[in-house]
Amino acid sequence: MQPNRLVYTLCLMGALSACSSSDQQDPLLKEAAAYHQQATTIQAVLEPKIDQIDSLKAVYTAQRKPAAVMASLDSLKKAFEDWESNLVEVPGMPHTHTHEHGHHSHQHADATLADLPAEQMRDLQRETLTSIKQIQVRLNELTPAPNP
Repeated sequence: MQPNRLVYTLCLMGALSACSSSDQQDPLLKEAAAYHQQATTIQAVLEPKIDQIDSLKAVYTAQRKPAAVMASLDSLKKAFEDWESNLVEVPGMPHTHTHEHGHHSHQHADATLADLPAEQMRDLQRETLTSIKQIQVRLNELTPAPNP
């Protein structure tokens, strides 16, 4: 093989191996991505309801609901906002969710978390999913069911 072709071939092989990250093949990261996707699907359902909490509080005030209910709504809104601000993407995995909620802002890629071992990333994403499910349960307990 000619020296130029050898250099070209080695460079091409290096580029291809860099593009095909082993992280994308890691089953633990795939599991983490599945947890993340489930969590963001729940987030998309809850977000409009969370955005209506202030309006709901006004209705509840008029209905003279206990102050504890109002405090619980405030706490729930804060928990959701904290959950969003701590949401971490799974490195190397595609993500399709969008956020169109105006005043909220959050980051998904914390450089210190991107280097977590796959097992820890999976555990983090599982905990993230568990947390949003808990918020969902609390929200369902505090808000009226939609009218059919």
